Amino acid sequence: MKPFILFINGSPRKIGRTVKYLKKVMKGAEKEGAEVKLIHLIDFKILPCLGCYSTSPKSCTFPCKQKDDMEKIYPLLLKAQGIVLGCPSYWFSVSGLVKNFIDRLTSLENNGFLLEEKIFAAVSPAQESGGEEVSHYLISVFNEMGCVIPPFASPFFDEGGKGTWKGEELEILGRNIVRLAKAIKKAKLL
Repeated sequence: MKPFILFINGSPRKIGRTVKYLKKVMKGAEKEGAEVKLIHLIDFKILPCLGCYSTSPKSCTFPCKQKDDMEKIYPLLLKAQGIVLGCPSYWFSVSGLVKNFIDRLTSLENNGFLLEEKIFAAVSPAQESGGEEVSHYLISVFNEMGCVIPPFASPFFDEGGKGTWKGEELEILGRNIVRLAKAIKKAKLL
């Protein structure tokens, strides 16, 4: 069975640098034999987190008490062996779309670390700077939720020419995600 890798565009633009970079990672994943799917957060109505876990972790339920389009995204996240989240830098942080999305993942964490052992990578373009902060923030958040971080998992691009990634490494990242997903599955079968 092919590993399923979910690609999430956290930019409000469906045709832009974030999607361009996500598609390069997708290409590497497909070459390695993965089933891939790209979704755009802008297509979903994602309401802010109610913070219901603040009184008791048991009050945060799965699926989330907040009823919106996250109910369409949760099954994709649970099915995926890998998740790649693309997000532009908005003032050295993630977009509002991504922040709401991340906050709403609390129900997955509080109900048994449901993202545990999923492979996670982040891609972040930045107009001037901030891409590194966004990528490292996303890696930290998803690692805290139990995700496994592969090599080359936090590429960021400073479009002004100061970024460290050239773009060719993105296909390598896609291959690494699939290889790691296959290794984890094999280890579980042993």
